[in-house]
Parts: sequence; structure tokens; C-alpha cells
Amino acid sequence: TDAVREEARDVVRQLVDGGIEVVMLTGDSDGAALAAAREIGLPQSCVRSQLLPEDKLHFVGSQIRPRPKRCAACRPKSLVLMVGDGINDAPALAVADVGVAMGEGASLAMEMSDITLMDSNLSKLVYTIKMGTRVIMTIQENILLSIVAKLLVVALTFAGKMTLLAAIASDVGIMLIVTLNGMKLLPSPRGDDDEKILSKKKRKKEKSYNQVPDSAPELELV
Repeated sequence: TDAVREEARDVVRQLVDGGIEVVMLTGDSDGAALAAAREIGLPQSCVRSQLLPEDKLHFVGSQIRPRPKRCAACRPKSLVLMVGDGINDAPALAVADVGVAMGEGASLAMEMSDITLMDSNLSKLVYTIKMGTRVIMTIQENILLSIVAKLLVVALTFAGKMTLLAAIASDVGIMLIVTLNGMKLLPSPRGDDDEKILSKKKRKKEKSYNQVPDSAPELELV
């Protein structure tokens, strides 16, 4: 049985707080599975133990809802994400909507997955989900903004109030706005620098607290 990662409990809490249902699938015994679940804060109802690779495959497959063929907008919003690092997880990773493998895991699991966390840090899973949500929202914003701008240009053209120069300027302006809106997804280097500075100050402060002077001043009683 593998040891529970230090960040697992915090990651599970963040996923649950974000409205994501977390289920643990393991091939370990009931006792080991329940002990690990208690350590990471999962209830007993969210634990599936003593599972073979085909059992994990069938369970993940049963959670996937069929997608309607009419239009993409009618597809359900709920998706199944599988996280695993072993050979036994490879079939479930392949059938899940999104498969996430660990960089320190088996090579077959990494080949079957859609995403690989190279440093095997589970905290990156929460970051990946949040970043994916932000990317989808940004794409929707850019599409809506482009459609509204095009409709406005068409309406002004039929009204006889749009010139060729204004149409070109509006098209270039919308392109720049969409580009700038997408740039908000870039990581902030200033935020990383601030975090490093705060961490350095914290270590320096703790060092000053723990430092004991070599020679203390002598007190003279009068």
C-alpha cells in the first residue's frame, strides 16, 4: 500500500468545495482503503475498494453520460476525470473524459492519459482544473464579443452609416481586444516574485527569532 501524499487532504477539500464529487478507486483491502479515506477526509460512501482493472474501467464507464448528437451546446456539463499512476489504472484513464497520470507512475498510464503531472504534485490538479475553467470562459467571452461586433458592423452597413475605413478599424480593434482578453490567462511573474520575497522574509524572520546571541549582557544588581 502506498503512503498518502501530504497534499492529498487539502486537494480533496478544494475539489469538494468546488462542487466536484470525489470517489476513491483502489485495489487495496477494505481496511487499508478506509484508513486512507479517513486520512484524506473522504466518507465511506465515496470509497470503492478491492477493484480489479476491469472493475475500475466499468465503474468509470458507468459514470460517463452519453453525449447528444444534435449540437455541442446540448452536451452535459458534468465530465468524469480519472487520476491514476499505475498499470491497473490505465484502462480507466483511457475511457474517462479526462485522464490524469502522475509523472512518477507507470509509462502505460502516462500513455493512456490526456494530462501528465510531471512532478506528481496533486496540487497542480486543482490548478489545472481552475485554468481549464478560465480558458473555457475566456473562449466564450471572445466568441460572444466577436459575434456582437460583427452584427453591429453588419447592422450599421445596412443602415448606410458604415464606411470601409470604419469596418477595417473595428475588425482590427476587435482582434486586439480578443488578444488582450486572452492574455489574462498568462501566469503573473510579479505574483511569483512577490511569493518568493514573502517566503524569504518569513524565513529571515524565523531565523532572527530562533537566533540566540553568543554573549548576553551582564546585569549588575545595585
